[in-house]
Amino acid sequence: MHNVLKNISNLRRIIRYRFKRFWNRVIPFVPLPTRLPFGAWWLAWNDHLGDIIFINHDYEKSERLFVERFLREGMIVLDIGAHHGFYTLLASRKVGSSGRVIAFEPSPRERNRLRWNLRLNRCHNVKVEPFALGKQTGKRDLFLVMGKDTGCNSLVRPNVSDPTLSMSIYTTTLDDYIEQNKIKYLDFIKMDAEGAEFEVLQGSIQLLSHPPRPIWLVEMQDIRTQPWGYKAVDIYNFLLSKDYLWFSIDYEGGLVAFSKSDDEKWEYNLVSVPKERILELKNIIKDERE
Repeated sequence: MHNVLKNISNLRRIIRYRFKRFWNRVIPFVPLPTRLPFGAWWLAWNDHLGDIIFINHDYEKSERLFVERFLREGMIVLDIGAHHGFYTLLASRKVGSSGRVIAFEPSPRERNRLRWNLRLNRCHNVKVEPFALGKQTGKRDLFLVMGKDTGCNSLVRPNVSDPTLSMSIYTTTLDDYIEQNKIKYLDFIKMDAEGAEFEVLQGSIQLLSHPPRPIWLVEMQDIRTQPWGYKAVDIYNFLLSKDYLWFSIDYEGGLVAFSKSDDEKWEYNLVSVPKERILELKNIIKDERE
């Protein structure tokens, strides 16, 4: 029975793959609507993420399951590097009308597609900010990837084979943004900033110094941090020095204590939890003996 279900699943993927290739060849600038695992509608554009989500429906499954298990009604969530809004849509559904989601997306192209997805799903609890976060306020160049790697736009020239277009954008620090918008607390931050993660943390010293402090879901990849001149493990060490603990995510969305290795190549999505909020996750953190 298991093999039959597996074969049916593979057949569906093949059919969806061929259909999307045909669609992109005939009308490449028209997205395909598809349903996400948590019920939201998604416009799959002719890019790598659109292909993954439309064909497989299992994009970052472990991370998605963790976010679904953790977020609750009324929470305040930041999506730093929102792209087309996968996590923005998920957070919007989970925090409900009493909660709030703030999505940061500096690329005009990605921001436009993000807003399409928000309108499609009638997300009224989301605020979209058109700038990037970093360690200082001012103007910087954004390198916009002109091929299918639309998720690799970066404030430094990214490690991609596609051509890039440079454009000037505005940046600010997370501490300044919180103060200017009178945000009293943050429950959760998802951060996928294509190498800018360390700078975002450097601009968040006040946030990281005074409880209540947020839980972070962070992309940590050496291929993204290398153009910035640092290693992904530096993100790990920085939050560790601020009394945060690190966890990997298992296939059920549970958290497992994570130990670093300086010698390995880093390519993770990890969760960082302030020590004072560990008990809040007692039903999600797995016992190492299990």
